Amino acid sequence: MRKFRLLTIILCLLSLCFFVKQGNAQQKVEGMIVDRATTKGIAQASVSIVGASEGTSCDAEGRFQLLTNRKAPFQLLISAVGYTDRIFDYRGEESDLSIALENNEHLLDAVEVSRKVKYKNRNPAVDLIDQVIKHKRTNRLENQPRLTFKQYDKLQFGLVNPAQGYSKGLGSIGFVFENVDTISSPGNKLLTMFMQEQLSDVYSKNDPKAFKKRVKSIKQTDFDPRYVNNHNIQSYLSYLFQDIEIYDENIFLIDKLFLSPIANNAPVFYKYYLTDTVQNDAGRFIEVSFEPRNKTDLLLSGRLHISMDDRFAVRLAELRVNKESNLNWVNDVNIELIYQPNADNFMFLEKSSVNIVFGTGKRDAVYGRKTSLNYDYDFDPSFSDDVFVGAPTEILPVAKEQSELVDQKRPLQLSPIESRVYTNIDSLNENRTFKTMLALGYLLGLGYYPVGPIEFGPLEYLYSRNNIEGDRIRIGGRTTAAFSEKLFIEGYLAYGIRDGALKYFVRPTFSLNGESVAKFPAHYIQAAVQHDIFDPGRNLGFRKGDSFFQSIRRNRPTKWMDTDAYQLTHLIEFGNHVSLASSIIHHQRRAIGDLQFISSADNAVSMPEINTNELQFILRWAPNEKFYYRNLSRNTIIEKYPVFNLQYNRGLDGFRGGNYAFDAVRASVSKRFFLKQLGFADLTLAGGKIWGTLPYPLLEIPDVFREEDRHVIDYTLMRSTEFVADEYVRIAVEHKLEGFIFNKIPLIKRLNLRELWGVKMFYGNLTDGNNPYVSDNVIRFDRNAEGQTLTHVMDKSPYWEGKVGIDNIFRILRVEYVKRLNYLDLPDVQKDAYRVSLHLNF
Repeated sequence: MRKFRLLTIILCLLSLCFFVKQGNAQQKVEGMIVDRATTKGIAQASVSIVGASEGTSCDAEGRFQLLTNRKAPFQLLISAVGYTDRIFDYRGEESDLSIALENNEHLLDAVEVSRKVKYKNRNPAVDLIDQVIKHKRTNRLENQPRLTFKQYDKLQFGLVNPAQGYSKGLGSIGFVFENVDTISSPGNKLLTMFMQEQLSDVYSKNDPKAFKKRVKSIKQTDFDPRYVNNHNIQSYLSYLFQDIEIYDENIFLIDKLFLSPIANNAPVFYKYYLTDTVQNDAGRFIEVSFEPRNKTDLLLSGRLHISMDDRFAVRLAELRVNKESNLNWVNDVNIELIYQPNADNFMFLEKSSVNIVFGTGKRDAVYGRKTSLNYDYDFDPSFSDDVFVGAPTEILPVAKEQSELVDQKRPLQLSPIESRVYTNIDSLNENRTFKTMLALGYLLGLGYYPVGPIEFGPLEYLYSRNNIEGDRIRIGGRTTAAFSEKLFIEGYLAYGIRDGALKYFVRPTFSLNGESVAKFPAHYIQAAVQHDIFDPGRNLGFRKGDSFFQSIRRNRPTKWMDTDAYQLTHLIEFGNHVSLASSIIHHQRRAIGDLQFISSADNAVSMPEINTNELQFILRWAPNEKFYYRNLSRNTIIEKYPVFNLQYNRGLDGFRGGNYAFDAVRASVSKRFFLKQLGFADLTLAGGKIWGTLPYPLLEIPDVFREEDRHVIDYTLMRSTEFVADEYVRIAVEHKLEGFIFNKIPLIKRLNLRELWGVKMFYGNLTDGNNPYVSDNVIRFDRNAEGQTLTHVMDKSPYWEGKVGIDNIFRILRVEYVKRLNYLDLPDVQKDAYRVSLHLNF
């Protein structure tokens, strides 16, 4: 032990002597790099030893420190953006250097971007970008104490190079194809079919941070509302063409996130080159070109103009998407952002332009363009904080009615071709041939065929098949706005060939606020009556699962309940996207087919029916939600904002034959997480608890379909009614990497494949009062023909299933492998499955 300690002490002493010797051998060179004309320090000037790899950069004041093992004398190379390089002879006698550089008034020599030249991770361009990143916070517009300005947006969408024969071959609608733009896109002919202009007032403050865009006037082309939901066109294009800010970490474009060239970690993914200096009325700027290290990633190429003062602000940004990027149906993307200085030399965004050409391969098909102009900036405004109430972007109810304001106050005048777009679309809507084309497209696309104020459909529900009804024929329909905007009615009649029974559903909805029942914010009362067969756990509804595609799936149900349901609902939506739906529901359920309701106390006693009466309250909060809608159906446009649901049900015993008193609380939240270069992930979390003694069809059955926006968590490899619980939690995660891994693999990256993986979990517990193995007050779990129990109480392990997949095969196909990870010893278990589906994504 003593020898070991002695050896340790000797080694420590030797190490100490070594480091002391090294420290004594090092020299510290320090000083300041200044501008010869102004004697001010030059920030981020580079100082390196000629013929060695040792070097450093100056701080914001131009000071530097350099440690080296070299003995004097040696030479220092000093360089800085906009200055002539200088060689300085260092003799070791100076204690605090002051080295002056000459300002280079001439343009910098262009640097050729070539893969033959090895790129250096540390170069003057990267040093400059580091300063831009460091000063982002002070340069962001939103960091001004208070600010207002006006904004003009023009959104256009149409065809690229339409065939010349269209103007004659399409007969009476050919006149539209004569109004082509041959100037704004050299070499192309653009036919605009949709155009929207809007004027807005924008408010911003920094403490606390708040932003508000109030759209006060909208003018747009509108197609026949019987076939085209003009709101959805506007919503979708606005989603694809969102406002772009170079100072954001990511640029959202065409449903993808592109890493900004001045994001905090941008130098890891981009290469930068100094290419020019520019002098104009706004000042003197350095031009930096940039390109991705891997052009197949979701990155950009282009150039930036950076101010040469101590602000390091962006004056101009020209961005483009690389043709090698893993994108579908997109041939070209060009973005231009122009900033102007105010009296304090703060750069504010004056104009932005986004141009996208969609197509397949080398053939351009359609284009989209958004032009925004910000003007009348006020950096010392006076306004009430009440303007920030509600969503960040608010469209005033009178915006479309005040379309004349656009004509009166647009800051950019339309060209004669653009002006004719509005009148041409108005004439097109009156054309009989065009109406026929729209009707056919509406039937094929949405499955409805309009007849006056009523439309019949959906087409996919016309025929289906199951083991109870055999062949099922269903005729359904709904009213349209031509019937009434304040009263909406939908329903169906269905007939099963095998059971010879008629089923029906009708649901009228009446507006209580004098506005359309379909538009946000809605306030209406709704009644529903339904007589039909349901698989256990399904709620009443117009789309109840009896479509043709549901009837050919592998795990289609075989056990049914003959159901009569009545529901009365009151719904009110508030401006901050909080809604409350209150309902009273009556259900009568009778077991039919293979399903039996047998008492858990006596196998000889069967229960004829299960009757319930419920009060139901659903509180929903979807902050900043945008959505597509058609009548009462809404689909959330998935962005970064979460969606919350809280539901409470109260069972009423003894009222109209109801047999059960219970309380149930269910909650769920869904959110999309954007993970920069790693794509995005969707997370859904749900849970709940039921108090009371109930037969298992009234409890939580995990594969139940619920019409709850994105909160649906269904399980691919779980049988119908396989598990039941009265307290539970569900989790679903799906991560789409958007090709992040495949883009790095030679040869494979040419295929533009995209990776995805996901996992789903269900864990539930069944209390003794609802467990038929313990309680005599419920019904037993159902069994198959072999006597095996088909419904199970979970043990301490949750159910798991996972998947991996490859998306974007031939741009349209997705292949997934799904595997069940546990509970493999239960009857009729499917352990894994392959799924092939059609997905059209950018």
